[in-house]
Amino acid sequence: MSGLKAVVRRGFAGGGIATLLLAGLFLIGGEPTQPSTLAMTAWLAAVGVALFIAGTRERVILGTRTVGWPRLAAVGIGVLAVGWGIVGFSQLREFETAGGPWLLTAAITLFSLAYFAWFARECWTGGYYLDEETFAVE
Repeated sequence: MSGLKAVVRRGFAGGGIATLLLAGLFLIGGEPTQPSTLAMTAWLAAVGVALFIAGTRERVILGTRTVGWPRLAAVGIGVLAVGWGIVGFSQLREFETAGGPWLLTAAITLFSLAYFAWFARECWTGGYYLDEETFAVE
């Protein structure tokens, strides 16, 4: 396994654990019966499981297909991007339009969406701009 691949895989495993812990904190600290808390928890849990599995398993069998870790990571990052966009853009309603907090939230949300989309594409294609060895399935 190349050095960069090991770093990326450890990052996915660690990010998955952190995301699962965050999902648990939403259940502990929030109202577990509220639909918004359940939606946030389910979203974070789905991302956490996908990233953790991508970081710890080389291949996963889903039904009759075998899926490599880069594709699973791409799905996890894609789900993260969609959820992040929903949460970020929903926060814009709370701020005064064109005020400092509104602009900062919009900029962070747009930058994050662009980065997550780019990285999910890199994982899905197996390294278009990044080194192909990083996303090799052994």
